[in-house]
Amino acid sequence: MMLGKLFKIGNPFKLTQREYEATINALNIFFGAIIGVSLGNITEIPMDEYVILLIIISVLVSSILLVTYSHRRIWNSIMLAGALLAAWYAESDNGGGAIDFPDRVLPTLTVWAALAVMTEFSDRAENPPSDES
Repeated sequence: MMLGKLFKIGNPFKLTQREYEATINALNIFFGAIIGVSLGNITEIPMDEYVILLIIISVLVSSILLVTYSHRRIWNSIMLAGALLAAWYAESDNGGGAIDFPDRVLPTLTVWAALAVMTEFSDRAENPPSDES
């Protein structure tokens, strides 16, 4: 107990507000870069298909960000799940393969979404007192 107070460990299973914000920022930077690399590797795609792909991916990314930046996190999580399921379906054979996403884009968006939702619904700790007096 004394060691925890000395090193200000707190509850390691709860995020402080700053830890939450750092986690969300890290997820957004990392996965944004991965999506950028995936889109940068697209070659020989007609411009109209590329524009449609960009619109769909931007909707999915916006949906991920809405979960973490909005107070309506349950509603936005449901909408995000629906948007991801629709994208997976549209790419599948059942959906007629209407959209041909680059190989790793949908799995990347899905992992990003899952981690963002898990972070958003994680337990939060009280903010620690400031060291400044």
